[in-house]
Amino acid sequence: MGRGRQRIENPPWRQKPGSGGDGSFSALGLEEGPVFYPTEEEFRDPLQFIAQIREQSEPYGICRIVPPESWKPPFAIESESFIFPTKHQSIHQLQERTAACDRDTFKLEYSRYLEREGRQLEAWPVLDGEALDLCKLYNAVKRHGGYNNVRDEKKWAEVFRMVRDDSLQAPVATDSVLACLREVYESHLHGYEVHQANVSAGKLLRMSKSRGMDKTKHVGRKRQGEEEQQEEMQGGKRRKSGEGVEVVAVESAGVTAAGMEEQRVDQICEQCHSGAYEKSMLLCDRCNRGWHLYCLSPPLSAIPHGNWYCLECLASENDSFGFAQGKEYSYESFQRFADRFRRKWFASRSSPPSNSDVEADFWRIVERGTDPVEVLYGSDIDTGLYGSGFPRASDRVPHGFKAEVWEEYVKDPWNLNNFPKLEDSMLRMVQDDIPGVIVPWLYMGMMFSSFCWHYEDHCFYSINYLHRGAPKTWYSVPGSAATEFEQVMQKSFPDLFEAQPDLLFQLVTMLNPTVLRDSNVPVCTTTQEAGHFVITFPRSYHGGFNHGFNCAEAVNFAPADWLPMGGFAVERYRLYHKRAVISHDELLCVVAKNKISAEAKPYVRNELVAIIKKERAHREQLWANGVVRSARMPPRACENHISTEEDPMCIICRYYLHLSAVVCSCRPSKAVCLQHARQLCECPAEQQMLLYRHSLAELDDLLVEKESAVDIKVGDLAAQSEPTKRSVRRGAPPLTQSMSKKVLGRVLRQTDLAEKWLEKVQRVSHASPTIEFLESVLRDAEQFLWGGHEMDEVRKVERKLAAARRWADEVAECAVSVNDGRVPKVTFRVLERLVGTEPVPCIESNLAFVKMLYEDAKRMREKITGFVLTEPCLQVWDYASMMVVGV
Repeated sequence: MGRGRQRIENPPWRQKPGSGGDGSFSALGLEEGPVFYPTEEEFRDPLQFIAQIREQSEPYGICRIVPPESWKPPFAIESESFIFPTKHQSIHQLQERTAACDRDTFKLEYSRYLEREGRQLEAWPVLDGEALDLCKLYNAVKRHGGYNNVRDEKKWAEVFRMVRDDSLQAPVATDSVLACLREVYESHLHGYEVHQANVSAGKLLRMSKSRGMDKTKHVGRKRQGEEEQQEEMQGGKRRKSGEGVEVVAVESAGVTAAGMEEQRVDQICEQCHSGAYEKSMLLCDRCNRGWHLYCLSPPLSAIPHGNWYCLECLASENDSFGFAQGKEYSYESFQRFADRFRRKWFASRSSPPSNSDVEADFWRIVERGTDPVEVLYGSDIDTGLYGSGFPRASDRVPHGFKAEVWEEYVKDPWNLNNFPKLEDSMLRMVQDDIPGVIVPWLYMGMMFSSFCWHYEDHCFYSINYLHRGAPKTWYSVPGSAATEFEQVMQKSFPDLFEAQPDLLFQLVTMLNPTVLRDSNVPVCTTTQEAGHFVITFPRSYHGGFNHGFNCAEAVNFAPADWLPMGGFAVERYRLYHKRAVISHDELLCVVAKNKISAEAKPYVRNELVAIIKKERAHREQLWANGVVRSARMPPRACENHISTEEDPMCIICRYYLHLSAVVCSCRPSKAVCLQHARQLCECPAEQQMLLYRHSLAELDDLLVEKESAVDIKVGDLAAQSEPTKRSVRRGAPPLTQSMSKKVLGRVLRQTDLAEKWLEKVQRVSHASPTIEFLESVLRDAEQFLWGGHEMDEVRKVERKLAAARRWADEVAECAVSVNDGRVPKVTFRVLERLVGTEPVPCIESNLAFVKMLYEDAKRMREKITGFVLTEPCLQVWDYASMMVVGV
């Protein structure tokens, strides 16, 4: 198959740079993303067509697909009855806004600075007759690079706009007003800025030192009485001085040292809800709540220098920026509202506005923020609840549509309700209806309503179809330049990122793409018209806005080439302690167990190699650290697809614990991933236990099953010297790469320990072992069962021993059940099976009693059988009188 009809030569699939969809030029002069015009034959298989254009499109992060003219799906939304929720968007604050800093926290920090300087703020300064918010002024100057940068580049007008963005009677930014603003900053905040810079510099220096010293990896606040402690008696406020030293001044109101010690002991981490590792606990200097350094999002390597505030104090719920919920609209009422807004906006213009006119106005609002502009956006509307724009089998056929045409588009592969479950989509195994991922989202837009810079959950692909209405303008940065994009964003909004380190997850910030272009970040644009598809590629940052009333629909999808980016995404979620949408490990295991195409096998195989290697390394490290107990996780109800049955999450990083977890008897209901095993509690390693779903051998077998399509290299199976199924047998040469650990000064390899375990079992194989011996060797075997094929012989012997242990338990339970007269009673078949087991698996003291029961029951059965044959008319109570033992 080809690459679709080509529109214009040189290059064949792109429009002229800067050209808008209506023939006008883009206001920003950005390069156009690729546009494809597939033939009807090429259009039949969506994923195959996208795979063919991927090489050309992925360097742009986005492409537009114009379907053949014959493809015209009916619009399934009934405008009279369709009602949906909306959200408010303050377009003028998408860029020109200060950090969501809690004013009370700023006042506390600022007052401490003044107190240290021996000064006092009698009253907040006034600018042109109106009280001036010093918090906003400080953050506005910080946004533009600090006082020196604002002074040298004469950015006081931009600072003024940010300070007075919510004022209805803001003074005009005249030279005298700006001079006054500068004077206020120099008098009140310049010294504070210098102080904060020095604190930050000390923090960076200290953190760099801590990274170079293993012993300070988890340094915490030290208690009073330690050598480095220095006391500062200042009204009970917390201070940190020196390298990680906590100084606590006692209130004059009578707080005793014992009370402070009790408070310290009772401190619980807000993330993992544990009081363990108190020395790694970091307390907020305002709300006094605590977090472990490793539980923060993102985690810290050392105690920060100076005061530290949690994210909730830095960005309180009342002051944080977001899109507030609006009222509900019907399709028709929202269209009238959107059309009226657009007419009023362009009422003074003599000619109809072009796409470039709308784009220019949008960025003027975003960047200047001079006049408040608020719009409504019906975003992220769950089609499973509100209805889809595409036909669905569960929907009734609207009046005026032919049933056969409707049915044709119900099954059409380009129908977004079908897209995630297409053949060779990695999401086809997901049975849960996840909104936006498996179930499409609907978007009801109006002019200037925006979708801010972001990439998709799990770095998925996305596909967006514009059903009808005004165009959408898209901007895109390819996934290959995502890191450079993030660096420019952090440089442009340092205050926002300081308040919200996970800002790019929030979808609330826009930045003019020309800033990215000027910073050498590749960025392109495309204008989506009604009836067009837009595809975004994995980890492609994209954003944009609507030109007027429109209705679009979008969903994610995941062909096999997405898998490496899916692994990257979950690791990033783990870093920021965010819950993933699905378990990547579970998805990969389920996909590997099912039939996949030859094209998909290399991607599945490579991702399996990476996951198995990581899992092997973590399990072996856990064993080397002394965690030798292990147990199987309970089996899933269905292992061939992903259902609503969720795995537990790590209480620290919120990673889905599908393959393995670590638990401890001190907190049996809490589990962590293998990376955070040491942070679970302070109990000795012997008290912890590894839970695993698959042994490493079983994981390797998943990989071997893909060998028919791709040759597996020896090194891919991580710590094994052979990829084949090799068992540990007596006399066999040990594996050259076997892991080891130091015990009592000796280096012990796991395979050597396994050999000794097998020898110990074989020494008593000629005689029936005791229950105590079985329990001992089964407990010792737990440290080997999760391993690779080198432990096959151990698993084989362990299964026999476990069967003997179960036999002994049944014998004991049978004796207790009969003695206690439990109901239901033991059946004759159970007695026959237990007594007939030869040779006797182990020594069980109750076996003689069970044999006696069996003989009594056997004689009774023979007696009853004889009576039935000789006395067929015997009554029921006659049989009852013959019962000696209830079996």
